[in-house]
Amino acid sequence: MSTRFRFVYLLIAFIGLGLLGYLAFDTYPYINFGHILLVTSGDMVFFFLAYKTYPA
Repeated sequence: MSTRFRFVYLLIAFIGLGLLGYLAFDTYPYINFGHILLVTSGDMVFFFLAYKTYPA
């Protein structure tokens, strides 16, 4: 994979983590776990892509 996308992947993943924290804080008593799982799975994909761009 190309190493020039590492910053983009990490940026998207950390923005997703911020969104995850906001969603959990904003809807605290009635947390929608399906939506939290959807955001978390997207974050995991982008963190994995950033991991795969590191040189061996």
